[in-house]
Amino acid sequence: MTSTTNPTDIARFLRTLRVSTQTALALDDLTRGHGQSRSTTTFSALAAESAEGWHFPSDGLMSADGLLLARVAADSLELQAQGAAGLSTYADRSVRVRLASGREAEGVFDRDGRLEVIPEGAAVSEADLAEFEVEILDAAS
Repeated sequence: MTSTTNPTDIARFLRTLRVSTQTALALDDLTRGHGQSRSTTTFSALAAESAEGWHFPSDGLMSADGLLLARVAADSLELQAQGAAGLSTYADRSVRVRLASGREAEGVFDRDGRLEVIPEGAAVSEADLAEFEVEILDAAS
């Protein structure tokens, strides 16, 4: 029997493991009373700055809890819920997105857990997206 490694399968496994671990730790904290349920999810790029300045990662940026993936489109920020936990948290929910520059935008996720955020005013620079938050505005239905 030969053993081969497929980089795509390894990456998929590691992402699944990370999300599962973060979800399990968060649930453990909540059930033991060590934490409190927060309606705010944070995104923070740790190592995306180069000599030319900060650039949004081409693969997107995963939220700290692993439930949302953010990608940059032409004039917008696209948010996509990840997995069953992400869908149950964000599908059909109203949210407010706060950018690092202090600008805010509101929107509603569709039933597939997708939201396109187009902040009003001046164009959003990639540096504005180095850190931002998504806050759930409405109660779970």
